[in-house]
Amino acid sequence: ARTVAPNPMVGCVIVSEDCQVIGEGWHEQAGKEHAEVNAWRNMADSNRPLLAKSTWYITLEPCNHVGRTPPCTSLIERISPQRVVIACSDTNPDVEGGGVLQLRSAGIQVETGCLEQEAQWQNRRFFWNAAHRQPWVVLKWAQCQNGYMDPRSHSQRIPGAGSFALTGDEARAITHDWRSMEQAIAIGSNTALVDTPQLNVRDIDAPSPRIVLLDPSGELPPSHPLFNSNPNLIHVIGRGQKAHSTFACYWDIHEGTDALLTKLHDEFALTSMLIEGGATVLQAFIDSGTWNEIKTWTSAKKFQSGLKAPSLPNNAVPPPHAQRGPSPISTSQGTAGTDQWKWFVHSVGHKQ
Repeated sequence: ARTVAPNPMVGCVIVSEDCQVIGEGWHEQAGKEHAEVNAWRNMADSNRPLLAKSTWYITLEPCNHVGRTPPCTSLIERISPQRVVIACSDTNPDVEGGGVLQLRSAGIQVETGCLEQEAQWQNRRFFWNAAHRQPWVVLKWAQCQNGYMDPRSHSQRIPGAGSFALTGDEARAITHDWRSMEQAIAIGSNTALVDTPQLNVRDIDAPSPRIVLLDPSGELPPSHPLFNSNPNLIHVIGRGQKAHSTFACYWDIHEGTDALLTKLHDEFALTSMLIEGGATVLQAFIDSGTWNEIKTWTSAKKFQSGLKAPSLPNNAVPPPHAQRGPSPISTSQGTAGTDQWKWFVHSVGHKQ
């Protein structure tokens, strides 16, 4: 999702009259060719005579406007295949039915709604951004079997103490995969001071997300390692406070998390954000209802006391279409080593 943001993830498969795949492509990066163009270009020259009676299967309604690339409908109209099958409509006001109308006006048979819900779920970040002008929010935390995130209490978690590893190597690799799916990763100032995390992707071959530091009280010093090693870091700071990054977002706690999300979308074009802590920050997003997904780890460890994990809200339900699950198995829960993960979504979203 991150390589194409803010665009949607789109694939295109071209099938001949005798049901043979003759072209495949997908949108690989924002600003580059769309799926339809790539599928057409990837065809063998020997198969091009088959285009006239071909069927094109496309995740999303083809664009019919000029953006950073020419309209895909113009290419399809010029080739004039026999049929185009579209999973779901594009809610972008620049498209929104216009692509389908243009193809039908050109005499091409168009069908819509094939695996529509699955396609909408795959592009949930894109549709959420278009509808609400906010990033898709994923909350993540790890806890022991009896619900503690750390055996140390708040008072024992002093600056520079370091993080406490709850989960094993297998779980960490999956967590880094979760990080790679989102455009940004956020933590609060206390977690930054105590744990001094790297907040990057290390265990898989994928780019690291942009860092968002939530520091409305201005507690973080300019010497903090995260400022020095991440030039694109977004420092969320209270009004009147001094930011320690080129990219500053001025926000006070009393404005609420809803206002913060709108600012991060409008000022920095963030389309999705993974929030990894700490407990106070996570609970604030839960209490305000400003979240879309929750991913949790439960380790085999047990603590008798410490820092309590957030309370899972009542409106957290299993995801409707786990097409790319947070593990190699596309389900709503599973294990990695001795650790168990669970995946939830907001039952009604967070816009009422």
